[in-house]
Amino acid sequence: MPQQQPNPPRTMSTAGPFGPGARLREADGVPGAGHGAPFIHGVHTSVAAFVGDAPSLPGKPAFVRHPQEFIEAFSQRRADGEPPSFVHDAVLGHFRNGGGGAWVVGTGDGADRVAAHRSALARLERLPEITLVVAPDLWRVEGDAHGIAREIAGHCSRVGHRVALLHTRQGLAPADVRSRPFELPEPEAQFVAVHYPWITVTAADGRERLVPPSGHVSGMCCRVDTERGVHATPVGALVGVVKHERELTEGERDSVGALGVNCLRFVRGQGIRVLGARTLSTDPDWTELSVRRLVNHARASLERGTRWAAFDTNSARLRALMRQSATTFLKGLWRQGALPGRSAAEAFEVICDDTNNTREDMARGRVNLDVGLAVVRPAEFVTFRVQHDIGNRIS
Repeated sequence: MPQQQPNPPRTMSTAGPFGPGARLREADGVPGAGHGAPFIHGVHTSVAAFVGDAPSLPGKPAFVRHPQEFIEAFSQRRADGEPPSFVHDAVLGHFRNGGGGAWVVGTGDGADRVAAHRSALARLERLPEITLVVAPDLWRVEGDAHGIAREIAGHCSRVGHRVALLHTRQGLAPADVRSRPFELPEPEAQFVAVHYPWITVTAADGRERLVPPSGHVSGMCCRVDTERGVHATPVGALVGVVKHERELTEGERDSVGALGVNCLRFVRGQGIRVLGARTLSTDPDWTELSVRRLVNHARASLERGTRWAAFDTNSARLRALMRQSATTFLKGLWRQGALPGRSAAEAFEVICDDTNNTREDMARGRVNLDVGLAVVRPAEFVTFRVQHDIGNRIS
């Protein structure tokens, strides 16, 4: 049976960007730093969660390890006259395209679908390992789609290390894509990727069925993570797809892609492929989905890998250990080719010292670790902060 109990809630939090003038600092010879710094392991990058309207889905998040377990636990059913749910197609497409275990949760039978999705998303917040959120039934009732998309985007932005893989409505013509889907504000738009058009798959009964592409895309993202790393652009062939809803001309792909929508295309000998990997953001730093996911991965790994700090004394030694741990972890990403730069100094910055930890911070029992990553160009950093509350406030 699938796992029903969520993991314990996260105890760490993140805050805003760090100030100017910061530079990479090594351990500086502080006693206890260097080789004594705890090693940070990278978190998993490709755990998907599927939220949908199917009556068979559980009210509490359940983890399924493989497609047969999902089929046996949540057999597909639908009341007469109801529009179909696409959750089963999406989850099976995820597994078939290289995705691993996935969380699934239902929205319940409430009349307010936006509120029902909001409630389901809240139940996913206690599961820190989730990095991808898929809503196969987004357009099941067209009037609810924009509200549901905004709820999902806000959820991913708040959690800070998830992205949503959404899709356009069925039957949408390229000429009708005149603005960015869902009209999301920043920074929520940075955490959402949209794919177009729908795809045709063969259902369990042997019939062809038109479904959203998002579940298949999530599996493909997981496959790219395994084969090339989370920093690689998640594009490639979709497995188990008969055809897509419409073939676009080059001009149509360009016009739709300019609005942040990722198009599918048939390539002879390769099948249906995802051509683009963009978010809905208009900020040049955050338009690439690979950039968003790499930063998500680094932040989540540093948050989880330094949470031991909450049980230590707020001191210069503690800050040196955090600085050294983060530096070692980020050097590993740089050596793997995830960060550009001829040197570590061009690839990232780490600050955890007196410049970003004031006497007021220490009095409050708080330690700040500020990080800059050169995810696009060497020595041009996007930044984030990892912040922990310390039990022992003595400095």
